Amino acid sequence: MPVNNLKNIKIALFLFLCLRITLTTCAADFLFTSINTSQGLSDNQIRFILQLPDGRMVFTTSGNVNLYDGVHFTYLHRTAEDVYPLQQYDGYYRIYRTGDSLLWVKDNHKLMCIDLYKEQYVTDLSSYFRDKHISCPLEDLFVDDLGRTWLLIPGALQELSGGMRIPLPDNGSRVLQDVNAKDDALYLFYDTGELVSYDLVNQKETYAASAYPPSERDDFRRTSLVVKGSKGFYQLRNGHKGGLFYFDWQNRSWKKIFEQNYTLNTLVILPGDEKAYISCVHGFWIIDLLDGAHQYLPLLQTRKGQIVSTEISTIFQDFQGGLWVGTLNRGLLYYHPAMHKLAYIGRNSFPVPPEEDVAVECFAEDKAGNIYLKNHSHIYRLAEDKDGSLSLIPVAASSIPSELSAPLQRNAASCHFRGKDYTALCTDSRGWTWAGTSDGLELFTDNEQASRIVYCENGLSNNFVQAIHEDRHHDIWVTTSNGISRIHVNPDSHDISFTNFNRQDGALEGEYMQGAVFEASDGTLYFGGIDGFNVFCPDREPIAPGLPYAPVFTALRLYGEKVNTGEKYGDRIILPQTPPYTENIELDYNQNFLTFEFSALNYLNGERTYYRYRLEGVDKYWIRVFAGGQNGGTDGTGIFQASYTDLSPGKYTFKVMASDNILQWDGRVTEVSLVIHAPWWKTNTAYTLYIIALLLVTVVGIRLYVYWTRKKMERRHKEEILLLRIRNLIEQCNSYEAEQKARSEENNPPATCSIVETSHAPKQDAAESVFLARAIEQVEKNLHVSGYSVEQLSRDLCMERTGLYRKLVTMLDQSPSLFIRNIRLQRAAQLLAERNLSITEIAERTGFSSSSYLSKCFQEMYGCRPSEYAEKMKKST
Repeated sequence: MPVNNLKNIKIALFLFLCLRITLTTCAADFLFTSINTSQGLSDNQIRFILQLPDGRMVFTTSGNVNLYDGVHFTYLHRTAEDVYPLQQYDGYYRIYRTGDSLLWVKDNHKLMCIDLYKEQYVTDLSSYFRDKHISCPLEDLFVDDLGRTWLLIPGALQELSGGMRIPLPDNGSRVLQDVNAKDDALYLFYDTGELVSYDLVNQKETYAASAYPPSERDDFRRTSLVVKGSKGFYQLRNGHKGGLFYFDWQNRSWKKIFEQNYTLNTLVILPGDEKAYISCVHGFWIIDLLDGAHQYLPLLQTRKGQIVSTEISTIFQDFQGGLWVGTLNRGLLYYHPAMHKLAYIGRNSFPVPPEEDVAVECFAEDKAGNIYLKNHSHIYRLAEDKDGSLSLIPVAASSIPSELSAPLQRNAASCHFRGKDYTALCTDSRGWTWAGTSDGLELFTDNEQASRIVYCENGLSNNFVQAIHEDRHHDIWVTTSNGISRIHVNPDSHDISFTNFNRQDGALEGEYMQGAVFEASDGTLYFGGIDGFNVFCPDREPIAPGLPYAPVFTALRLYGEKVNTGEKYGDRIILPQTPPYTENIELDYNQNFLTFEFSALNYLNGERTYYRYRLEGVDKYWIRVFAGGQNGGTDGTGIFQASYTDLSPGKYTFKVMASDNILQWDGRVTEVSLVIHAPWWKTNTAYTLYIIALLLVTVVGIRLYVYWTRKKMERRHKEEILLLRIRNLIEQCNSYEAEQKARSEENNPPATCSIVETSHAPKQDAAESVFLARAIEQVEKNLHVSGYSVEQLSRDLCMERTGLYRKLVTMLDQSPSLFIRNIRLQRAAQLLAERNLSITEIAERTGFSSSSYLSKCFQEMYGCRPSEYAEKMKKST
């Protein structure tokens, strides 16, 4: 902010002393809430205030840029590499917003740019401008009300994005200070007070007009701040003096509205061009733009009664109608007309010594409508001054009207109902009984014995109930040890809703007294407590402005840890952009424990915020939470939190709404799409591969089954052929032996054995037949010996094992072990067909080591178990 010279300081102090007595009463209309470093502000030296389209506030201080969501501050740190030199700009802090993501910050000969998507400064602006084909150094930068960025370069004014170029005449006697636009006209504001209108369609100058004569140029040529109104431009100019000027588009004429002999810092024009707020070295001016009346507030008062006397460096009005005041070194001050609904009469209003306690116990009203109250043994009458302020007049006990003696002597005592003691009791016009306790509010309806208990979690301001009263509108008022609750009962559904009044509304900082609630004949309510009392008229309650913003997504937590923008978690960047600009979130299957955080941006009273939300795909209905209830859905400050655990893979949509009235839900909905990816083994690709693999296994299995079945049948066929050959050979050998025996008996000479096989087997020579007969004989002779092996068979046949193997393979295409096993199995089949022995006994007789081994070998040869074979043979016979 400007450092005023000694002359300006003296002038300001003189004005301050002259106007303090006559004008300070106006400050009572503004009771501000203080926001400073103790609430998280980076420092108390406020330089500029701006509001983003989503409703968040931007506070530029001497040390930082602060983003504010109504509860938390986020700091944007800069380095020397983030600063770009501006040759011509020698003014003070200005911030321009372009689009929804860029903030251009100007300071004395400095330019910086903030990317809100990342909440970081844009480094190396020289490269940024070169990428935009701007090679020459910048002298200044402006952003008009249509969002276009204009760069002042030597000899021209160039639009950043579109490339439109406006040549400027080489006039070294004047400096371009501001740019603004209306429709197709661009307005250039020079330090000489001249305005030049430029037609962007025809690209030519249309006219020029000066705000003041050349003789006054030195008085106003140093700085310029232009604010667009509904029918013209308002310009705040400073030099040796400070002045407010107005330019009318239609008449193309200037008018001086306001002038002072000191610097005027910032300007705010209220909607409808009704009033202008101008901050200055002490306090600020309020100018009625309709009738020209001026009002000066050199001193500002906080709701705690503190008087702020300092330079007001900047002032701003937000979309909700709240007034933000930035001070030179006292932080922020915030005011809204709907704040401080309760008139607060504190300890300072009581004419008692400092050591004496103040506790307002009860109230009474006389026939003339005068209100009396009792503080311990003292009685006061409440009087309203001409300016509307309230004061207390001590009243002697003897002068009190007789009809007030009993009400003012009332002592708080326990109330009895249905055998229990309560701190407060009220039966309303519906016949419901409200019973206060030191831990909650009980409600009895329709003479039922069971009661419903209401706690802070349900919306009550505090669990210790001090007094209960029903007003003429049938609302229930409950004073507690911390704030006041108004309970509204829906006449149709009988649902109850809460409106709480806390310190932001002017409620007492201490607790209220038991039974100290009173309604006057005009409907005004009085609430007594420690160190003062409150006055409230429901019929004159300020209308709440509502919440003009959709809830802002402020943070995402994964397993309780805050997810940082641009940081990798696993193989995935969860938040490529900051949460307020995030609409889609993708997570891995094991990133499914989430907490969403939102802010309703209720700067007026964050604790009086209601949220309702649902996660489509999980929540069937809307879930409603109260920001001040500390019920798990909020943290008690206005920030909303919704947690979900063990979410299954799939697509979800999280929706949240906010309202300052539980009965009205007509605000905008904020939506965040959520995709939790399935693990690779549960993806569609994996399932497709599973199906393909299953089909392949099935096909391969079928082919193998067919192959092995065919091989088995071929083997069985070969074995049957071999058995036939063996039988034929045996029969031929037996025939040959019988023939030789007959011939020997007849003394015939021996004849050569010539065996001819039947049609069922090929021809075999006699030697092979004899060999097979001997081999079969040896195996059958040792059939019961389980250990009868190939070695023993080869010894019995007087052959080497390899020679036996070659001979049997050549003759029968069988190995010796398979030859032995097949003979054993044939014998087993015969015994099974006879059905005289058990399978175990057959295994022993045929040389198998166990019945299970017999079953295994038998099934390989015959395709069925021994028991099944026996059953088949039984059926066949």
